[in-house]
Amino acid sequence: MELTTLTLCCDHSLQENDARLLRGFFGQRYQNRVEFHHHGPSGLLYQHPLIQYKTIGGVGRVMGLESGSFLVRALPEIDTLNLNGQTLNVLEQNRNTETVAFGTTEKPVKYQFLSPWLALNQANHQRYNKLVNKAKRQDLLSRILIGNLISLCKSVRLTITDRLKANLYIETPKSIEIKSGVMLTGFMGTFTVNFQLPPLWGIGKQSARGFGTIRQIKG
Repeated sequence: MELTTLTLCCDHSLQENDARLLRGFFGQRYQNRVEFHHHGPSGLLYQHPLIQYKTIGGVGRVMGLESGSFLVRALPEIDTLNLNGQTLNVLEQNRNTETVAFGTTEKPVKYQFLSPWLALNQANHQRYNKLVNKAKRQDLLSRILIGNLISLCKSVRLTITDRLKANLYIETPKSIEIKSGVMLTGFMGTFTVNFQLPPLWGIGKQSARGFGTIRQIKG
């Protein structure tokens, strides 16, 4: 699977919640390509985004997977970013395209969430709150995570024939304000699953805006 990452180092350090502003900047600039802003004629596209925006360590990242990789590779160089009315000078930018392993594995792979995983929609949030047993909550989250991976596979037209098995080790959830007045439950922690994910990719709700970003734990 092809993955392209455009890193943008600016004259001001980017904060974690600036990922949504990055998406706004590129979405506005490339309104004719829904892959950059994830909105169609009828509203938000409910499919896994193949272009994601992240701010990690003060640096902005635009990441494209599969067809999204082609679009990120084709982006021209950027001199400035306009984020919510503030103009930032881009001091350094790098673009890297690589072929990454993707798909089911024989042995489980361990990952850590680098940003909150927004696993719950309105329906399963109510189910989660009704479960008082910790093991049952973990089981629900494991099934949701597998659903996230299946959604990702559908977006890149990959058919899974092996059964996915996931185990999560989740910290105490916390409320995340994704925009003014809108709160979602975020989970941090680690998980194992028999699936190879691209490095620094995001899963779950709002993954295009930097949520649910993972890194693989080696060894």
